[in-house]
Amino acid sequence: MASDCNYGFGANFSIGYEEALVKVEQLLARHGFKIYTRLTLQEIVGGSLQGKIGRYVILGACNPEFAREIFAADPDIGLQIPCNIIIYERPNGRCRIMIKDPARIMDLISNPVAIEAAIKVKEQLEQVIDDLKSQYRF
Repeated sequence: MASDCNYGFGANFSIGYEEALVKVEQLLARHGFKIYTRLTLQEIVGGSLQGKIGRYVILGACNPEFAREIFAADPDIGLQIPCNIIIYERPNGRCRIMIKDPARIMDLISNPVAIEAAIKVKEQLEQVIDDLKSQYRF
């Protein structure tokens, strides 16, 4: 899945911020992910970027089925969980949706069970982006 970000994947979409947020949450749930954290850029950096960056949210999502596999294989994997999904407004009123690539950490993992689970997680998250592209590609 092509992207100009070497630690994540996603795309720009012809959908507004609010609609994107709802749609991403629905697609994550459909693929077995639960959202455990939700941070806005405003909460993180305050108003220092107000006017420069539109609305921006970081969703922390995890698929409990895969999490059980990964934690059983490598208890330290909690350093990499949850999977982060960002949604932010572009100047044209549309949005960008990006997902942290869980497979990027595979070079650091030595347990084959954890590696296999990370690959499965990535495949599910790529499907979320593919589902969005089929409806809203910019």
